[in-house]
Amino acid sequence: MGEQAKKWLADQMEQNRISTELVADLLEIPVKKLCVGTGESLDADDFLRICAYLHIRPENIPMDD
Repeated sequence: MGEQAKKWLADQMEQNRISTELVADLLEIPVKKLCVGTGESLDADDFLRICAYLHIRPENIPMDD
């Protein structure tokens, strides 16, 4: 998943005071994959699991073309 989507998810977690570490631990996803600028990709399955955990519909995430 692109950096833009990761940044948007990170912003949502920050706004809702949900720690990246908590999400990573609960969903068993390496923290590096959740952090912007690490060079680690977030695969589609992990992306969808994060969206489900945060109660976000993936199609509502703003994406610039």
